[in-house]
Amino acid sequence: MTTLYEKAAHRAVEWLLDHTPPEDVAAHYKAPALFCLAGYPREAQRRLDFIESRFGTDDGDFVTEPGIKSHNENFQEFWCYPNGWIALAAHRRGAFVLARRAYRHLLTYEAPAGGCCANRLGIPDALTTAHLGCVALQLGDVTTARDAGRWLSALLGQQTGPEFRVRGLLEDTSLLHVVRPDVPDQAYFMLGYPMAFLAKLHQVTGAPDALAAAKGYAEYAFACGDNLVTSLQAHKVAWGAAVLARTTGERRYAELATAIADNLMATQAADGSWSPDKPPINHFDDTAEVALWLLEISADLAD
Repeated sequence: MTTLYEKAAHRAVEWLLDHTPPEDVAAHYKAPALFCLAGYPREAQRRLDFIESRFGTDDGDFVTEPGIKSHNENFQEFWCYPNGWIALAAHRRGAFVLARRAYRHLLTYEAPAGGCCANRLGIPDALTTAHLGCVALQLGDVTTARDAGRWLSALLGQQTGPEFRVRGLLEDTSLLHVVRPDVPDQAYFMLGYPMAFLAKLHQVTGAPDALAAAKGYAEYAFACGDNLVTSLQAHKVAWGAAVLARTTGERRYAELATAIADNLMATQAADGSWSPDKPPINHFDDTAEVALWLLEISADLAD
């Protein structure tokens, strides 16, 4: 039986198929993974072909223009983030040559201690490290995934207060680097991605410390209360909570995933997209991502 989450996601897929995104890597990179998951392999392959021909570089990177990852300035910092999505989608599609090229480039951002740096400045963070870990699991590189898990566990152990510092003990209080539980619309994805990855790492390896760390990240999410549940930025937390629900059988994680996912559905525009009031790059990016997580959540919460 098709769930309400799946119906909402497929409305978004139809919107994406009916609209042409701007020629910016940030408007394209999530769509192939969504199309694969939603059952549109031809569309996934076409988009991967376009991404490779339009944005691909000789060294396996993907850029909108030379020296410019995207005209969404956040991607100048989180430079390698799209690369992992492209590797994941290519692997799911069976485009293994592209998947390996994209993954090899992503590995050049790995830090010696197992973390992953968002860009060439060399500072690992929670989101990018969890992202590398998930891609590593998808491609069967368990060694890299274990290293990412150890780094994320160590990062969790460095936290000293109610706020979560996503790059460790650096004195950096910018929005993308600190998650504050008492302030709305924080970068909650910094908690959600590690929740999901560490739970999946536990599924693969059986490592109890990975599951303990996933639960630790979840506690920081729970502390954010309604600020978290009603934010579009919480989509990865909903996914992470759903993965934890499937991994542990604990109802509280399923309830958190459902509360956030219900709010995401309630914020879907009449045309099936998300964030229609944002610039076109963000409009396409958010629509693809929320739809994808709704499909993943529906699967992880299935009886």
